[in-house]
Amino acid sequence: MSHEEIKTVIRLLPLSRGCQYAIRTVAHLSHKPQGTIFPRQEISRQTKIPLPFLAKILQVLNRAGVLRSHRGLQRGYSINRPASQITLLDVVAAYDGPFDSSVCLMDGHKLCPGGQTCAVHPQLVKLQNQAVKILSSTTVSDWAKILPKRYSSHHWRKR
Repeated sequence: MSHEEIKTVIRLLPLSRGCQYAIRTVAHLSHKPQGTIFPRQEISRQTKIPLPFLAKILQVLNRAGVLRSHRGLQRGYSINRPASQITLLDVVAAYDGPFDSSVCLMDGHKLCPGGQTCAVHPQLVKLQNQAVKILSSTTVSDWAKILPKRYSSHHWRKR
């Protein structure tokens, strides 16, 4: 799948702003070797995510096992496993929760009323399944290659 197709899928999904920031955060951390510890303030400054919001994102990703929290002298966060082994679905599910096909995609994410789904629901579920397939086959390292082009900031380049 091309980078443009992946970006299109991400834009079409109803991801929360926090989830979008979570993807950006993990992609940013993936530019350095696994185990590199990043202080929260540095992550906030380089990703342009407000520190209070970032603190919540980091906690969620740490609890999900995507990131690892470090205490003590080298306080901060690192990626818990190689970026090539973390999928976008891992990050999305950690932050926004798993995809649920019983949710009515037309009505504010309420559950469909029993067997009375709308005529569009089966098609929307197919699209959702396709999105899950794409997210589960796209790694954070794949996504990290796209971000420097999008944000064109020296902070995203490997040093």
